Amino acid sequence: MVHTFAHRRYYQLRTLLIIIGTLLLLCLSLSTPAAAMRTISIGFSGPITGLSRIAGTDMRNAAVMAIDDLNQAGLSLHGDKLHFELLVQDDKSNPRIAGFAAQYFVSRKVAGVVGIYNSAVALSSSAIYQSGGIAHFAVSASRSFTRQGNNTAFRLAAYDDQRADALVGFAIHELNKRKVAIIYPDDLFGISYKDSFVAAFKRAGVNIISVESVSVTTFDFNQVINHIKAMQPDVIFFAGLADQTAMLAKSLRRLGVNLPLVTAASVADSFYLSAAGEGAEGTVSIMPGWRQQKSQTLLNFEEAYRLRYGTHVGAYAASAYDQVQLIAAAILQAGSTDPHDVTKALHTINYKGLIGNISFDANGELRELSFSMYQVQNHIWIVLKQFRIGGTAVPAITERQR
Repeated sequence: MVHTFAHRRYYQLRTLLIIIGTLLLLCLSLSTPAAAMRTISIGFSGPITGLSRIAGTDMRNAAVMAIDDLNQAGLSLHGDKLHFELLVQDDKSNPRIAGFAAQYFVSRKVAGVVGIYNSAVALSSSAIYQSGGIAHFAVSASRSFTRQGNNTAFRLAAYDDQRADALVGFAIHELNKRKVAIIYPDDLFGISYKDSFVAAFKRAGVNIISVESVSVTTFDFNQVINHIKAMQPDVIFFAGLADQTAMLAKSLRRLGVNLPLVTAASVADSFYLSAAGEGAEGTVSIMPGWRQQKSQTLLNFEEAYRLRYGTHVGAYAASAYDQVQLIAAAILQAGSTDPHDVTKALHTINYKGLIGNISFDANGELRELSFSMYQVQNHIWIVLKQFRIGGTAVPAITERQR
C-alpha cells in the first residue's frame, strides 16, 4: 500500500508542476507581444497601355520582382516586420492622367513612386509629389525635371541633352553623316528632343536639311517620308517613343529609304527588332547603364525576369527594380516610413544597384551616370560605345541581344 500511495503522490505532484509551468509560459507569452506587421506602400505610375505600353509593362514587371524580393528578405524596422506592396496606376504617358495618379499616391501617403517614363508626365506630376514630400523617380525626362526646385524629384538616366549630344556625336564621327533630317512628334518629349538635336548639330556645324513635325498618335509617315526622301539626307533622327519609332522604321524600308535611323527612345531590345522587321537594320539607340561587362547580379536578374515573364528584359527594367529597392534602403537608413524622411535619406544614400553605384547630387541627378550606344547589324543589337557622365567613350566588347 505504501508503494502505491507514493506513486500516486508522485504523479499528482508532477501534474501540478506541469499545470504551473504551462500557466507561467502562457503568462510570459501574453506579456511579450508578437512582432507587428507594418505594410509599406510604394507607387508605380507608368504607361501600362497606350503608345509606351511595352516600356511601362516592362518596368511594372521589374517593380513587382523587387517587391517580392523585399518581402522575402524579412526586413524589419523598430521591431516591426515590414511588408511591401506595389500600388499600380496606368498613366498612359498622359500628363493629365499622371496628375490624377500623383494625387492618389499623395492621398495614400506612399513611401515613394517609381516608373515615371517621359518628360510631359514627369513635369506635370512633380509638383504634386513635392506637395506630399514623396520621392518620385523618372527614367526619361528633360533636364528641367530636376531643375524645378523640387527636392523629391530623382532621375536614374541621362537627361535629353546628354543623350542627344551622344547620339549626334555618334552620327557625325562614327557614321560620318552630314546631311540630317529630323522628325519629331508634337508632344513635350518630341519637341524637347528635337530642340536638343538641333542645338547639338548646330554646335557641330552640321547641316540640318529638314525638320518635320508629326502627330504624337500617328502611324502614317508616308507624306513626311516622301518629302524627306526628295531632299536626300544621309541620316534620319526621330524624337518619338518606341511604338512610333518601330512603325517609322518599317515605313522607311517599305518606301525604299535605307538610311540609318537614330532614335531618341531607348529601343535596343527584341520588341523593336520584331516590330520594325527589316526596317530595324542600321537603327541606332542608347540604353541606360554600363553594358560592356554586366555584373553577375544583373545577369541573375535578367535570367529571373526571362523565366518569370517569358520575354527579354527591356531598357528600363533594371532601373525600375533599383528604384523600388532604393526606397526600401532609404526607409531603413532613415529609420522611418514617413515620405519626407525617406526623401531626405535618398539625398545621402550610397547604394549598389543593378545599374551600378547610385547616389544623387543636390538636384536629384545621378553622380555616376553611364549609358551605352547600340546599333542593329544583321538584325542583332551590337554595343558599339560606352559613355560615362560627360560623354567620354571607351571601346566596347560586342554584345548580342538575341
